[in-house]
Amino acid sequence: MKNPGAMSKIEYRDGDEADTEECLSLWVAACLARDGAAVVGVAERARPKFDDSECWIVAEDTSTGIVGFGLATKPGSGLVGDPPAAPVVGLLAVAPDAQGRRLGASLLMALTTQLALRGYDQSVLHVLADHHAAVHLYEKMGWRQLGEPFQHSLLRRPTQAYVLDLHGLSAR
Repeated sequence: MKNPGAMSKIEYRDGDEADTEECLSLWVAACLARDGAAVVGVAERARPKFDDSECWIVAEDTSTGIVGFGLATKPGSGLVGDPPAAPVVGLLAVAPDAQGRRLGASLLMALTTQLALRGYDQSVLHVLADHHAAVHLYEKMGWRQLGEPFQHSLLRRPTQAYVLDLHGLSAR
């Protein structure tokens, strides 16, 4: 971000190829803030999701640039136990210095509403079980656990799948 202290109006828009590097940098920064240490492979694992996106929304501060984004990949891009027709919310991040403004909730609502408008009945995501703020957000927004916890392939931490029924979201 250019000047994180000078926040102004937040605008939401579709992400595009020109946003990829800025969103990847934001993803790495958010993961570093969440985990307390950099993890090799985080950016490399995220990069292909931008090319496989079904829906990508960015939150842009009009004076500083992108402060958050959410990205869902096409159905079938997740795990074997995921609903086969459900897009996967694979990336959701807010810049560490922009957290606490409900941007994550706003991005998630915009993303799932767009998926509903595109005719999807469900969406799925995978969350680190010990990332309590994210788990709380998802459960508060109506996501429900799907299946048993499993080990994250890169981070080697317990992870839980969640599913959201999208019926009615397109009417909001």
